[in-house]
Order: sequence, then C-alpha cells, then structure tokens
Amino acid sequence: MALARLVVATCLLLSVFGGRAAGATAQLRYVDPVSDLVSGCLLQAFQLTAGLPDGVSIEQTTQGERQFQAEDVRSGKLRLGGGEYPVAVALSTEGIVLLADTNQDGAMMRIAWQGMTADGRLVATVPLRIYNEQGADREYPLLLLWDPFVPFVLAYCRGGYTSGTIDLGGVEYLLAVVDDDSDGRYDDLESGTLFIDSDRDGVLLATMDSHEQFALDELFNLDGTTYAVSEVASNGMAIVIVESARSVAAKVPLIVGSDAPSFAAETTEGVVVSLEDLHGSVVLLDFWAGWCSPCVQELPGVQALHETWSEQGLVVLGISLDRSETAMGRAVEEHGLTYVQLYDGDDAISDLYRIAGIPMTYVVGRDGTIVARGLRGLELREAVEAELDRDPVGSEGPVDGEGE
Repeated sequence: MALARLVVATCLLLSVFGGRAAGATAQLRYVDPVSDLVSGCLLQAFQLTAGLPDGVSIEQTTQGERQFQAEDVRSGKLRLGGGEYPVAVALSTEGIVLLADTNQDGAMMRIAWQGMTADGRLVATVPLRIYNEQGADREYPLLLLWDPFVPFVLAYCRGGYTSGTIDLGGVEYLLAVVDDDSDGRYDDLESGTLFIDSDRDGVLLATMDSHEQFALDELFNLDGTTYAVSEVASNGMAIVIVESARSVAAKVPLIVGSDAPSFAAETTEGVVVSLEDLHGSVVLLDFWAGWCSPCVQELPGVQALHETWSEQGLVVLGISLDRSETAMGRAVEEHGLTYVQLYDGDDAISDLYRIAGIPMTYVVGRDGTIVARGLRGLELREAVEAELDRDPVGSEGPVDGEGE
C-alpha cells in the first residue's frame, strides 16, 4: 500500500512538470488565506465603470434580497490565470454589495464582506475558479478591497499560498510558496516568494527581515549547502529544488535570542568601532537618517539614553543611512547628538541587518545576543534599562558597583 501511494505521488508530480523530475520535488497544498504570510501583499487595482459587462447577469437569490438593476452597478473585469472574471460593486440603500462571477459562467453572485481595514476599506475573500490547468481546475482565493473614497477602483492581492515539506540533504523542511504578483500562477520565479523553515522550529517567520524568506529566484543556504528553486508548478501544487554550484552565505536570524551579526566600521574621525569588541557592554543600534521624520522624532530619547546610562555600560551606536557624510554631520549637529555615529554609505551594516525601514533599533546584550528589536520611546527605554539591570555573566552583585 505504501509503495502504491509512492507510485501515485510520483506520477502526479511527473504530470505537473511534464515528465521532468529533478532535484528534490515536493507536493504542496493550498493554505487558508487567514495567515500572517499574506500580510505585506503588494496591492494591484482595476477600474470600475457604470453598468454590467455584456453577457453577464446577477444571480437570483432565495433570501428575498433586492435584485440590482444595471444602473445600480459599477463593474470591471479582473484578469487572472488566463481568464477574465467580472466583478462589481453595487451602491444602494442596502449598503455596499460586492458581486463576482467566480466561475466565469456569466452569473454574478453576492460575496460577503469580511471586515474593514483601519483606513476604512471593505475587505472580502473571493474564491475564483481557474480552469484548464495541469492536474485539475482549482480555486484561487483573492482578497478584494474597496475604498469609499475611490469608488471606481477595486484593489486586490493574493489571498493565500501553498505549503508542504521537502527533503533536502536528508532533512525535512517546512516551506511555503507565495504568488507575489497575484496573477493566479506560481511558476514565474521572478514574481514569487519562498519561505523555508531553516531553523526547523515548525514556524515560518514572515517578517520583512526574516532569515527564512527568499525570492523564488534567489539562492539560499541551508546547513552549508546552497540551493535554488528550479521550478514551481503553475498551480502552485509542486516545487523542485536543486543544489547549486554557486555558494552564498546563510541568512542569519535577527530575532530575539539570536547572535547579533558582527561588524566593524570607521567613524568620521577614523576610529574603528567593532561590535565584537563591545561584548560585555549593552549596545543600542539605532538605524536612522536626518531625512526620516519618525527617526528625528526618536532622537531625543536615544540621546537621553546615552546621557543617562553611558557610564553604566550602555554604548549607543547611531548607524546613519543619510545620503552623504555631510548630510549626516548636519543632522548630528542640528539635533545635538553626542553618541558614536557610523555612516553606512555602502549599506554594509544595514544589509547585514536586512533593514527594510527606519527607524529601526536593536538592543544587544552583554553576551552579544539580540534582546530587543524594533522598539521606540518608552518601550525602548525599558528594554535598555532591563538589560542594564541584568548581572553580567559570571559577576556577582549590582552592575553599577553599588554596595561594594
């Protein structure tokens, strides 16, 4: 029985890839769209015009709901997976009604809104059926968003992803594939994302700076071996991963409890600052720039931490992403900053920490591990003070020497 299941699975994979089975191949399944992995989707949009498209009608219902006339409706066609799906919004005394022809059969049915975003946009998941693909027809849930301030536009993005496990080098890894361009197809390696559970904790980390997130066409290192995605089925239900002759470094984790990536850089005065040499101190890394308004808003608090705790073992390092050293110098002088500044003109440090937006802070403990990240204001101050209050490894008594 086990052998029969293996033969069936192998035949399915061969059919998906047209007989090309190379490298490590895994079957994937669709995952419900209610997931952290759908956050951060790049929205796309299409126009709505008055009336219904030719050949499309509104499906009759049995609940006694009002049947809309064409003049009540603004509609457009969503192009996905090689097909066209009429979608419409009806503005009436009943409220805002979403309609969609999910099967391309010419009948538009009501789709329930699932909620509202913080900025007032209505959100719904629409299960669109994609036909004539390898394997079988399938549903592709899509998130639709309607903004009352832009009523003639519907925004959308993929509503879910596919996931499974794969054996690489004798180790089983959880992975997921995301269709980033929301076109209903997963086989464009330039428009998709791979998540792979590199630390094998059973959870895929989906933050922007995740060590488990890669572009589908990006090489990645697992346990010293470099891999590449060779192929993904258009329906997202299978993936092939092969070893690469090229070599890339593994992405280090940037989560609390992991070692802070070490670096060395010169100040504008030519003094070399090494994070490794600062072991034994609590280090606050503040990625900022003078052109960044939220960064500037946080500077007085960072300066206050330096003034209050520098003699008790805190080292504050400002890592500037300004456009030039001159611009950094002007900002430092304007805001009265007296802690060490490093100009990251070649993005070496920000790339190491995979900085996707600023301000961004890391609190590094005396042992060189990350103890807090992404904090501002009071939360940042409390995290720094808590780490300063912690006894150094191997020491006895208060950190500041009181009571001796």
